[in-house]
Amino acid sequence: PHGRYRRGLQGADFSLEANTESVPADGRYYVLRGGEVVVASENFQEAIAEYNRLCREFWLERLDADEPQVRVAAAWGLLGLDAGDKTAQAVIVKDGTPQERKRLEQAQSRRRALRTRAAAAAK
Repeated sequence: PHGRYRRGLQGADFSLEANTESVPADGRYYVLRGGEVVVASENFQEAIAEYNRLCREFWLERLDADEPQVRVAAAWGLLGLDAGDKTAQAVIVKDGTPQERKRLEQAQSRRRALRTRAAAAAK
């Protein structure tokens, strides 16, 4: 990594970092959880895979929150990792605002159009 890199979620106890005050400046990416190193790798893909796994775990736990806005935020997080996540889509349909439901519908429409174009191009 060149320069400082930090990625984290508000309220989460984990982060992905490189060259920060929390980790050595040694050319590696670090996934920290509760301040402890979970992964240290020169390979960004390896580090981001573990970070995304922790994100998924974090958001799945929040799908059962009492507050609808927390459930919807978690659903959007999950859709960022897997645009086809049916559980996350259902949460937005059930608990989202009309604008959020429209945003979901537009995203699904774009995905269908891209799949159709890709299939046509492959023929």
